[in-house]
Amino acid sequence: MSDLLATTLTIGNGAAWILAAVGLAGCGLLGWQLVRTGRLYRAARDEQQNHRELIDNLSEGIYRSLPDGRQLSANPALVRLNGFDTEEEMLAHVTDIAGEWYVDPTRRATFSALLARDGKVEDFVSEIYRYKTRERIWISESARLVCDRKTGRPLYYEGSVREITETVKRLHLQEMFEKLTSQLPGGLFQLLRHKGGRFSVLYASKGFRDLVEYGDGPAPFDPSSFLHIIHPDDRLTYIESLRASGMEMAAWDCEFRLLPMKGKEKWLRVTATPEEIEKGIVWHGYLSDISMRKKNEMKIERLAFYDPLTGLPNRRLLFDHVREQMHQCARENSRGALLFIDLDNFKSLNDTMGHDVGDTFLKQVAERLLAAVGPGDRVARIGGDEFVIVLSLAGSGAAAATRNAIVSANRVLSALRQEFQLGQMMHHTSASIGVLVFDGGEKNPEVLMKNADMAMYQAKTSGRNSVALFDPKVLEKEKQRFALLKDLRSALFENKLDLHYQPQVDTAGRIIGAEALLRWNHATRGAMAPSDLVALAEQFGLAEPLGRAVVETGVGTLALWKKNPRMAELRMAINISLQSLRDPDFVDFLQQRLEAHGLDPRLLTLEMTERVMAEDQMQIARRMKELKALGIRLSLDDFGTGYSSIAYLKRLPFDELKIDGSFIADIEKSDNDRALVQTMLTMAETLGLSVVAEHVQTVQQEQFLRSAGCTFFQGWYYGRAMTREEFGEFVQTRNPTPILRFPSSREA
Repeated sequence: MSDLLATTLTIGNGAAWILAAVGLAGCGLLGWQLVRTGRLYRAARDEQQNHRELIDNLSEGIYRSLPDGRQLSANPALVRLNGFDTEEEMLAHVTDIAGEWYVDPTRRATFSALLARDGKVEDFVSEIYRYKTRERIWISESARLVCDRKTGRPLYYEGSVREITETVKRLHLQEMFEKLTSQLPGGLFQLLRHKGGRFSVLYASKGFRDLVEYGDGPAPFDPSSFLHIIHPDDRLTYIESLRASGMEMAAWDCEFRLLPMKGKEKWLRVTATPEEIEKGIVWHGYLSDISMRKKNEMKIERLAFYDPLTGLPNRRLLFDHVREQMHQCARENSRGALLFIDLDNFKSLNDTMGHDVGDTFLKQVAERLLAAVGPGDRVARIGGDEFVIVLSLAGSGAAAATRNAIVSANRVLSALRQEFQLGQMMHHTSASIGVLVFDGGEKNPEVLMKNADMAMYQAKTSGRNSVALFDPKVLEKEKQRFALLKDLRSALFENKLDLHYQPQVDTAGRIIGAEALLRWNHATRGAMAPSDLVALAEQFGLAEPLGRAVVETGVGTLALWKKNPRMAELRMAINISLQSLRDPDFVDFLQQRLEAHGLDPRLLTLEMTERVMAEDQMQIARRMKELKALGIRLSLDDFGTGYSSIAYLKRLPFDELKIDGSFIADIEKSDNDRALVQTMLTMAETLGLSVVAEHVQTVQQEQFLRSAGCTFFQGWYYGRAMTREEFGEFVQTRNPTPILRFPSSREA
């Protein structure tokens, strides 16, 4: 029993101890848990405080709102955004977000609908009022909907608000800027060269992208990828101009061609101003399309420098080529040559077959000339039927250069001798070519052209269809000719030219008139031959003023004869040139002079050579009829030596024929000449024309002419050409009594 009790007491004491131990352990655990919980609480409190401080210090506004729009909380950034000082002040005033905050009240409903549908909204942009000041600003708002986890009922939503007013303004300005620049004919850009040498594009407007055909996509950040579409011939110029602009900080201005992948070639112009900044150099520039301007410039250049018919360089561009060749010869100690080409008898082709055929011929000539020269030679057309070739004879000595130039000239001559197919007609032609070799030491291109022209005239005067090398001796003759021309101009305008008068007589030996012959007594050369004088005037465009001066003097002499009864009925014959007949004012001028002196027009005879029949006969016939309408007599001079035919004589209103002296000279010995003169007299009688035989020098010549029916004579047998005073005295001696009026028309 005692053992059982002892055992029981022992067990009882052990349980208490266990209970005590368990209690002590629970208390320790509870204390540890309390300590841990306190530590966690403090950590959570600190985290919450840090979170609160983070929210309070954010630059974005943070808020929490009920679904009905009532604000629960707002951080300082949102308070400031709305113009309040404290959160309490803001929460007290803001009661209706839709009506009080949004400029467009419907934006709130849209925001709520998106939030309810998606549970969140991101970057919702709206225009709102700054609540306290009513200033309109722009915001970007993001939010999420918070729901009860058990029931799913919406509790509140929380979000952030960021003011983007400056961004919107900038975007608005950028939009306006893009709209404005889209109306520009070109494009704007900013190009940056970094200090390390790398380039980048900071900005490129839509107009810029369109010009370089990048479409709506952005321009490449690396502008070096743009180089491959620049025309290879312009690429170096483009790069060098940009480099020079950066080196000198001067304006960048460059014109270049662009070869886009899809479009056609275009001309662009870039203008930009460089600015030095911290990162490097930035160019603010403008790119424009100048294709139309370039096209017009090329048209103008083509009109200014190229022959519109053949497409060859004209005289103006030719002189540039010659000058360039002269400089090359001087630099390289080489030689060049000019081939001055004049087509033989081109005028006849043009007049007989028409200008269309003539133009076709000239185009084919240009093609043959281009085919006959080398790649470094230039061909130009400088006049109606005149072409010039500039030969490059690099590395040739004087003798070799001359030989090569003559070989080239003969090759051209051979090409032109081949027949030309002009429509249905085959045409053969030839040319006269002047050759001039030069070494670049000459004074100017004008001198070279003049000397080559003289060489061409040498070829023409030697029989045409030939080549002539320039001879310096000809230059001296030309200098003398130009000096003579200068003296002739002075004599003409200073009225130093004289008229001498050779008598014309009838079968009774009485003087019935005179031919006025031009004379010039040169200061150093003495008496000039009339033929040389007239040829010089015609060659240099003085035939028309010379003709007027002769008519003026001749009509003045007729006015003096009118005052003398012995001379009042004398007629005067004056030679006129083809240029005078072409002058549209000549008839009016002549009428004014006759009326001014009160002269009978029938006393004036105008003599013209047979050359007039080879020209535009319709125009000449019309002019002759106008002269006939004034009452003036018309005489065909040098009859039998040129283009005369019965058809022409019937068509043109002549009153008189003058048998050329070459037929009279051998009339005593030559049966042919006698037969020809007899035929002329018979024909004239048939046509009702008066006849004057000139250059009569012997009594035998006069006797034959009388027997053949000639009634009027002129020549040394009757009297030489005299001055006005000498002729007056001669008439007083030969004509003691007044004479009858000389017949003035075919009918007479």
